[in-house]
Amino acid sequence: MAPFFSIILPTYNRAHMIASALECVRRQTFRDYEVLIVDDGSVDDTPEVIKRWTSDPRFKYHRLEKNIGNMHCRNLALGMATGDWITNIDSDDFWTLDRLECFARYFQEYPNAGFVFSNGYLYRYGRVIGMAFDPSRPIPEGRVPGHYAVGEEYLPYLTTNLAIPRELYRKYGHYRKDMVILDNELYARMLADGVEVGVIRKPLAVRRIHGGQVTHKWIEEYPEAVEALKAGGAPEAVMELEREKLVHEFANYLWRNLQPRQAREFMLKELGPKAGRSWLYRLTYLPEPALAAGRLIRRWYLMARHHPWLASAEVREIYGLINPLIEQERTR
Repeated sequence: MAPFFSIILPTYNRAHMIASALECVRRQTFRDYEVLIVDDGSVDDTPEVIKRWTSDPRFKYHRLEKNIGNMHCRNLALGMATGDWITNIDSDDFWTLDRLECFARYFQEYPNAGFVFSNGYLYRYGRVIGMAFDPSRPIPEGRVPGHYAVGEEYLPYLTTNLAIPRELYRKYGHYRKDMVILDNELYARMLADGVEVGVIRKPLAVRRIHGGQVTHKWIEEYPEAVEALKAGGAPEAVMELEREKLVHEFANYLWRNLQPRQAREFMLKELGPKAGRSWLYRLTYLPEPALAAGRLIRRWYLMARHHPWLASAEVREIYGLINPLIEQERTR
């Protein structure tokens, strides 16, 4: 009998982290699932780490001989999947132990929803520093324009927090193989055709933010985001407005990560003279040492503001889940 969930887990050189993600899956209160681990040609100890998990027939491991990219791995896993719903966990993230149970309950209550995402915690500097979105934030649900799948303005979803019926992948095809980083081109096509959005406001995952993430390649992401906008079928005027928002969003990432010159050049290339009217463009002339000092101050502030001693009961429960897993990573 087919499982309720197929969980897709692509990985590359995360031997020191992947066991934590797998342990969160193994301990789920809802157990009707399969896990499809696709190893994108790792050259570390990933195969050895995963060996002990595959004694459980629900955990299926496929290793590629060479690195071919994240979207190829996801497509390969989709071809292997047998579950009714496809969901994802990244090899450096965590799930709360009721994550699948909450999603399954939501699907039973809202059977028309086809693009469902939950809230999630953000973990950085050894702290839970917030959530993916404010639970009280207005978020559009039901049928929405396709371009809502692009950027953070409308639908603040993360791949780790998303679930979609497998039949929709059969209908709309898989991820574009020429897309190296972003997966939202496929989602934009789905939403443009009327797939309904659903939101679970409870945080059901923990996203680690760290230096080794592929999503730090902002310049490479931008053309893929533009392709996703096109796939969403936005009218020309909307398309241009959304493209400008993306330029500012990606330039802001660069600026905040101590790349002001790259941010300025990127804005000039994409916006021309209009770039000079932006407050962000003017901020790119701040000296890099000043930006570095500001970033350090912000880090100290976040670490103090979100010290575990000050955490709510809900966040303390999250620390109780992830801290032992992180400690085990340090001993591997």
